[in-house]
Amino acid sequence: MKLHIFLPLIILIIPPLTACGQDSNWYLELGIGPTFSGDLAQEGFNFDPSCYPGYFCGSANITEPRSGYRWFYKIPTDPGLSFQVGAGKEHRSLRIDLNLRYSFRNLEQIFNRLTSLDDSPTPEYDPDSGVISTVTATIGRLQVASIRVNTFINLLPSQDRAFRPYLGIGTGVSRATVTDLYFEERFSCENLPCKGDVSSYDSLQDEDLADIVLLASGHAGVEYALTEKFLAGIRFSYALHQTLSSEGTYIEHKVEELTNSTNFSKLNLITTMATVRYRL
Repeated sequence: MKLHIFLPLIILIIPPLTACGQDSNWYLELGIGPTFSGDLAQEGFNFDPSCYPGYFCGSANITEPRSGYRWFYKIPTDPGLSFQVGAGKEHRSLRIDLNLRYSFRNLEQIFNRLTSLDDSPTPEYDPDSGVISTVTATIGRLQVASIRVNTFINLLPSQDRAFRPYLGIGTGVSRATVTDLYFEERFSCENLPCKGDVSSYDSLQDEDLADIVLLASGHAGVEYALTEKFLAGIRFSYALHQTLSSEGTYIEHKVEELTNSTNFSKLNLITTMATVRYRL
């Protein structure tokens, strides 16, 4: 599904709504509900030329320059929560609105693999090196704050019906943030032949990563007219987001001022939301 498909469709619908007079109503809408998704995929890389202590890095285990490293993680997600507030205008069976939505989900991080920058295998660990490497990697949550334009059409156009099923599409832009991305690696000597200051290869990264991404969404729902002014309903939404891409920095690293690039893909959200609309 292409993200740019929805914007022209919505632009074509806006003029009739803004021009309509009778049979038109402005409204406010609130919504809240759980949000779900499948596993995310994390991929990152840097241009670190080091070959680390305790690994076979050429003859006599002496370090030699490298092009960099590439790493991959699987990111399972917990169910989260989504809120939205919006305003719009309806005309007969058609309505369009602008809303602000915020959602969050807790994340986990499962290591997949590590390769060289060119995807070749990294040096193997030497169990007789006497070097111990301790790695700690954790992650926080995914937070998505978005502004969206949605268009809905009632499947049963009559305004006299109590139950009103509808379909909709939308597009917008989000600020997606992965919080508390933490990576720490510490080297130490356990026994001979390990020698020298292996701790100089220690590294630490602890930061939030954020990016502005486009989104497209589809909706299906039903409303019930409580009164002429109030309508309550339930809405099922599926939103596609572009890949989150961000540059990170290290608090501590052997290579001074080294940066890395990280991508989080498969940022697709399924939301079940209870909604309340009030006609002005």
